[in-house]
Amino acid sequence: MVNLFLRSMLVLALLFGLLFAVGMMAVAYFELSIWIAIAFALGILALQYLLGPFIIQWIYKIRWAEPEGELARFIKETCASRQLPVPRFGIIDDGNPNALTFGHHPGDARLVVTRGLLEMLNEDEISSVVGHELGHIAHWDFVVMTLAAAVPLVLYILARFALQARGGKGQRGKGGGYIALVGMFAYAAYFVSQYIVLLLSRVREYYADRFSGEVTGQPDALARGLVKIAYGLARAPEKGVNKDDARMVAGRAFGIFDPKVAQVLAAAGAGTGAVSTAAMTDAMKWDLWNPWAIWYELSSSHPLPAKRIRALEKQSEAYHRLPSFSFRAEQPESYWDEFLVDFAINNLSLIGFLLGLAAVPLGLLLELPLAGAGVGLLLWGGAWWLKRRFAYPRDLGQPRTVSGLVGEVKVSAVRAIPGTLQGQIIGKGIPGLYWSEDLVLQDSSGYIVLDYRQPLRLWEFLFGLLRADSLIGLAGKARGWFRRGPRPVFELRELELEDGRVIRTHVYPLGQFANYAVLALGLLALVAQAVAL
Repeated sequence: MVNLFLRSMLVLALLFGLLFAVGMMAVAYFELSIWIAIAFALGILALQYLLGPFIIQWIYKIRWAEPEGELARFIKETCASRQLPVPRFGIIDDGNPNALTFGHHPGDARLVVTRGLLEMLNEDEISSVVGHELGHIAHWDFVVMTLAAAVPLVLYILARFALQARGGKGQRGKGGGYIALVGMFAYAAYFVSQYIVLLLSRVREYYADRFSGEVTGQPDALARGLVKIAYGLARAPEKGVNKDDARMVAGRAFGIFDPKVAQVLAAAGAGTGAVSTAAMTDAMKWDLWNPWAIWYELSSSHPLPAKRIRALEKQSEAYHRLPSFSFRAEQPESYWDEFLVDFAINNLSLIGFLLGLAAVPLGLLLELPLAGAGVGLLLWGGAWWLKRRFAYPRDLGQPRTVSGLVGEVKVSAVRAIPGTLQGQIIGKGIPGLYWSEDLVLQDSSGYIVLDYRQPLRLWEFLFGLLRADSLIGLAGKARGWFRRGPRPVFELRELELEDGRVIRTHVYPLGQFANYAVLALGLLALVAQAVAL
């Protein structure tokens, strides 16, 4: 799941990471002591903890409001029963269903949901997702994860200072060797500690899920909500939906959207938001069967959705409730052969570059410098070409559906499925973020993030800031490649909208041009060497 809170933390990490890097450069330049460096690093962490909630409120379009109806009752009763302060409640006006919570401690927590969450989930599922966020507040996760993040930071500083001290004056010999050993051990511990922090984060997600199941008494409702959010299987309400629907009443109370607007947002033929058992089974197969899932989870702050759903299934059974869904499909084959091929292809251009680099000194040794350079460029360009041919299949005209793509198992970040999706743009990839460049497209079977990539990050930023908002609500056709990582995404090549506008990305053609340029330079170098002989 692309969790909104995780993406918020990424923005903060970029800001405070820059400050930390500049500060560490100053510490090294002025040759300050290790204690000053540690104090500075912990000070940055404390500053991030103190200012983080205010920065999130500043960069996200959050509208604060009082919840009403069933959701308000659920929040108040849960907080009263668990002796929690009632968090401040807010809405992000975006069709992408999600929720987050942030703050310093339970006393000043903020709980935010998107409009899409209220539209696409039913009443029980909304309460369950909100219950999960209340679990983070009840468990003091803001504080726990901040303290946990301090450990890798301190270990990194210890490693840097120890390794730098090894090369300093008076540190050579036996004492210097001991310091170097300490530095290497500290660096190894720093590397391991980052994965331990991620493991802690995943464990706390399970506990937040369990908290939701306890306070709602319906773990299965959260499982259904996770499927809709994590796999993009949520669908907009039907046209002509009952105006007294609890979600519509809540929407009017928040002043975020009008029921008529919600009807317009519904793609042609969209269902009621119910998810079939078959669709859930297909969506979970990748998490449970594809080896890439294991790889991605190691470096993820969240467990794979399928594993969370399994844990909720066990909780339902412990409450003597029959879960509405239980994964019973048998794996038809091993997918390790595809994984190994994908892994090799993913590193093919790097391997080609290194082999090409090795050809240069060989050419110099044989007194054929241009030939060495030419062979090196051809090796690199050839390997790069093979990777691109594998990663970018050309049949972009094949019609696809979101649910059909999500159910594919033999897909990864490098093994893509080409095709065309037809639907409506309902929001941004990061709901509420002013400059989020990715879009969310919804068809009759679900929704998916359109990954908008350009050669320059500034190009993407300007698109998100100046153009992306104007596309929300429009129908169109998206051509590109479906890829699978921690979350399904559709890499956009071209978006043809109903108003005649066409949005194109240029990473693919420019990459193609650069690849052919490398091959051409390699051939020219060989020709030049032949002429010189």
